[in-house]
This record gives sequence, C-alpha cells and structure tokens, in this order.
Amino acid sequence: MKHSLAPSALLEGDTVTASGTTVGSGSWIRFGTSVSGSSLAGGVFVGFRCRLDGVRVASGCQIASLARVGRPGAAPVTIGAGAWIGARAVVEPGVAIAPGAVVAAGAHVLADVDSDVIVVGRPARVLRRREVAEDGAPEFTATLERVRARGGAGLMSAPAHWTADGDGFLDAALSGGAGVHLGAGVIAMGRPDGPSPHGGVRIGARARIGAGSILEGSGGIDIGPDADLGDGVLVVSSGHDLGRRSLPWQGGPVRIGAGVAIGAGATIVGPCRLGDGAIVAPGSVVIGDVPAGGFTAGVISTEDGPGRTPPLA
Repeated sequence: MKHSLAPSALLEGDTVTASGTTVGSGSWIRFGTSVSGSSLAGGVFVGFRCRLDGVRVASGCQIASLARVGRPGAAPVTIGAGAWIGARAVVEPGVAIAPGAVVAAGAHVLADVDSDVIVVGRPARVLRRREVAEDGAPEFTATLERVRARGGAGLMSAPAHWTADGDGFLDAALSGGAGVHLGAGVIAMGRPDGPSPHGGVRIGARARIGAGSILEGSGGIDIGPDADLGDGVLVVSSGHDLGRRSLPWQGGPVRIGAGVAIGAGATIVGPCRLGDGAIVAPGSVVIGDVPAGGFTAGVISTEDGPGRTPPLA
C-alpha cells in the first residue's frame, strides 16, 4: 500500500502515520495518534492518542480517543461507513465493524459487529439495535475548518498560578484556583465558542491532573478543589445522538466534586456528577452519577440502571 496524505486532511502535532498509510480528504486525526498500514477514506475522525494498525476505515467513521484498533502484522480490521468506535475501545484483528454500528466506550470487540447494532462491555455484547432517523452521514467539516483556521495560534497556556510538566496539548479555555498541577503530556480541549457556551475546563485549587490524562471539555468540565485524577484518566463531556444517522454532537457536562480521587486509566463520560470525596477505582468506565463519599469500580458503572444510553465518548 502506498503512503498518501490528502492535502485537505488535518493531522495534528505528535501524530505518526507510518509507511503504507493513506488518509483521505477532509479527515481529521488528533494529537498523539499513531496510524500504520491503514487506509482512511475521506471524512474520517480519529481522536487523541489512538492506535490504528492494519485498519480499513470507510467514510464518515468516527473513532474516539485512546481507541486501539488492530495489531501490526495481523489480519486487517474493517470499519464500515458511519460507524462509531468509542473511547478506549479495543477492536481485535480480523474483526469487521459494519456500517452504522456503534462500539461503546471501553468495549473489547472480539467478533464481527452487524450494521446499526450497539455493542458494549468486555468482551463486547449486543445491547440493542439502533432505531435511526435518516438525516445524512456524519460530518464535522465546520468544526474542522474552525480548528484549521486557528492553527497553532489557537493553543492555550496554563494559567500563571498553575504548574505543568509540559509535553501536552492545551486547546482549551482553562481557569480555576491556585496550586493546580498538570502532569506531563496532559491534553485539554474545549472552549465556550465551540458547540456549547459551557465549553472549557475549570479546575479548583490544589487539584492534580495526572500525566497523560485527557480532558475533553467541549461540553464543560468542572473539577473541584483538592481533586486527584490519576495518570491516564480520560474525561469526556459530550456524546452523540444515536437516533440519527448523522450522530450529531450532544453536550454531556461533567462535574467532579472536591476531594474526588479518580484512579489511573479510568474513563468518565458525561453527563455525570461525582460528589465530593467520591472514589473511582483504576480502569473504571463511569457513565452516571456517583454520590458524595461513594466508591465505584468496574467496566461500566452507573447509578441510572440498564436503560441509560451507552457511553459513546
């Protein structure tokens, strides 16, 4: 396979496209992602710090942050048009994801997924079929052009009264109290001039954000004072409307209370509120509220019961 990157594709800094990779027009690959031996059609979105190895991705697909799809030298993965792969999902070699399928955040996919089916869990299982209004294919052209127009000039700095270890990507409206610390390689995004006026990341005094964490604040993230987010935590404040073919953006604000402790590698998907002093175990995927002083662990944790929309992130 030849190596080809369309001029209209946007590949952000620290993105690696290895030999044998093609990226089509209007595709967008976010900071820190690695793509090798893969073919991405036009209009494909890939989030932060994903890894794609030997993947054939059709147009209109969206792959959320920290997804791992395929493996070097193994059987290829195919992803059909308009499919969604959620944050921290893992798709094993040889799997075929059919058009319109949805893989929820944190799912581990070992077998083929039929079109318009939603799968969740580790290992992934069918939750239900999508009931879809046909309103057109997913697309993000307006957002892409806004980001492209900003260029590097749009990147932000941490507030002067914070400390940061650097090597990250700060594309967010950041505000908050004194003594906040950002570990090495933290990614933050979200602004009030984006899809929600509540966009941005607001962090209380003395809070710590661990190395390699990702704060996707397009729908608004508020973190209370003295909160501690471990290394590699992912917080996502948005989702998508599964009932429409276009998978339009939906806000999902996240509120993390004072003194909350979130273990390394956990994923928090809004809308949700974590009460003061709550504890989230490492590696958890949290999609609902956690009461003050509460403890939660496991692949999926929600106080809202089985009827809740699965975590797309």
